[in-house]
Amino acid sequence: MLQTIVSGLESGSWFALLGLAIVVVMKAADVPNFAMAEMGLVATYVGISLAAAGLPFWITVLATLVVGIALGVLIDAALMRRLSKYGHFPLLLMTIGLSLALNAVVGLIWGHDPRSFPAPWSGVSVGVGGGVSIGVSQIVSIVVGLVGAVAITMFFRSSTGAQMRAVAENRATARLIGVNAGRLSAIAWGIGGLIAAVTVMLQAQSSLVSTITPTSLIIYGFVAATMGGFTSLIGTFVGGLILGVIQQFVGAYLSTAAQFSVALLIVFLVLVLRPDGFTKGVRLRDV
Repeated sequence: MLQTIVSGLESGSWFALLGLAIVVVMKAADVPNFAMAEMGLVATYVGISLAAAGLPFWITVLATLVVGIALGVLIDAALMRRLSKYGHFPLLLMTIGLSLALNAVVGLIWGHDPRSFPAPWSGVSVGVGGGVSIGVSQIVSIVVGLVGAVAITMFFRSSTGAQMRAVAENRATARLIGVNAGRLSAIAWGIGGLIAAVTVMLQAQSSLVSTITPTSLIIYGFVAATMGGFTSLIGTFVGGLILGVIQQFVGAYLSTAAQFSVALLIVFLVLVLRPDGFTKGVRLRDV
């Protein structure tokens, strides 16, 4: 059971991180980004290629993160800001189109075979007694997820984070009081790309990733974001961890085929019981 819980927390950290990336963009641009997982996949494949070329591990990690940030900023500047004046629906359709386009680009450049992102701790495990061992990659994923959640929460308590929320609430009014909406949008998309790159990179260090990985990952990320009401960072992170644990227990004791159905059932229950997220009423407010 302990191994199942740890595996659930590991996968849950991926769901939580991607959910946080979705929420960050929602808070600043007020648009759900369905291409978030593909953005992380592109950055991760660049890192995998650099690792295959013989570059040191930490250089490839840094390059992966830079590509994720650059991709997010580029998408915002070249596409999203140009469509923002037409409303939310064109932006939503653009993110869906981007997800298909980026996935196709990955397939054309790198192919569709599953790949991994080798790390110094890949395959290394720590015994915890009772014949149970925990992989170091699992510990890394959980710790990085927790650190990322704390860092993003602290960021949105800063002046820049407050300005992002103001832009999402009313872009025109925010501009009237001197807020640079374009700069804040670029920051949000850059942060989203960074988190997406971290998410897929962590998954690639523990398992194989391919062009089919984003399909399930984006769904689970949106489930986590839904549990946080698309606004609460804490709710999104905790929701992602809970989803990961539930998914692992369902796969271990029922059927792996039922895991995706359970995720959709959770979305249904959240929307019916708590459409604003399970953390409604306990969120911090700026006064």
